[in-house]
Amino acid sequence: MSDVFASVGNPLPDAPQRREALASLDLAVARFAVYYVPPAGACWWNEGSRWLGRDAITGRQLNAPQVPGLSRALADLTVDARRYGLHGTLKAPMRLAPGVKPDDLYTIARQVAARHTPFDLPLTIDVVDTDNGKRPGFVALRPKANVAGVPGVVSAAGAAAAKQIDAVAFDCVEAFDGLRALPSEAELTRRLAQPLTTRQRELLARWGYPYVFDEFRFHVTLTDRVSAADATAMTDWWHPRVQALGPMRVDGLALFVQPTPDAPFVIAERFAFGQNPTANAANAADQAGDAE
Repeated sequence: MSDVFASVGNPLPDAPQRREALASLDLAVARFAVYYVPPAGACWWNEGSRWLGRDAITGRQLNAPQVPGLSRALADLTVDARRYGLHGTLKAPMRLAPGVKPDDLYTIARQVAARHTPFDLPLTIDVVDTDNGKRPGFVALRPKANVAGVPGVVSAAGAAAAKQIDAVAFDCVEAFDGLRALPSEAELTRRLAQPLTTRQRELLARWGYPYVFDEFRFHVTLTDRVSAADATAMTDWWHPRVQALGPMRVDGLALFVQPTPDAPFVIAERFAFGQNPTANAANAADQAGDAE
């Protein structure tokens, strides 16, 4: 059953079958992540997945748009972003600790989702992680707190939504932490080779990831690191679309899985906010029974 996650380009099975398939993964190498993703079929999901050239819910490959002014084809500038799928990180990818099972992730995900309520998140397009222009950044969607057209004036609704997405992420970091395996030496070496601050190194040592809590900046990654010229062409393409699409609906969290190293991440299941976790578990069991 684990090969259902490796069928790149083919439709993935329904959620109960995906959950069954998780049980047969090699948990020594599989990684799991908790992401925010727009609702399936929503305009934001469709537009973002088309941009990346892959739908992480269905597993289908998509034709990316033609973007004027790029140095290369868009697909060549979104290789890593496409592998992760359209998402905003809430709990970074992790392997499971010895004795932890995928079902444990489902239990925690239901509990976390039950503690939050849906909200709308205004967005802006930006180039992030440039280290003050010292290195190429990547294009991403970020929360928009300012009033449109009025620099320096904060929107109360935008600021409140930004705090809400931070609260969801902080909850996920803490709630799932007991399930993660410690980073390997290779993973730590790779992280420590990055230009981290003292605080980020502390967070890496405690939480396995340097960009949590006070260092967390929610974003939806759209590209790999790109040149300034390519970034400008991309943000020019996105500006009118961000305005037309409006706020992104945040109404749940999603459990993603990467079955083997370098395989694409795919969604295992989505968990709606504000629902009783016991009722959700019963519904999931009913669905699994119906699928047999």
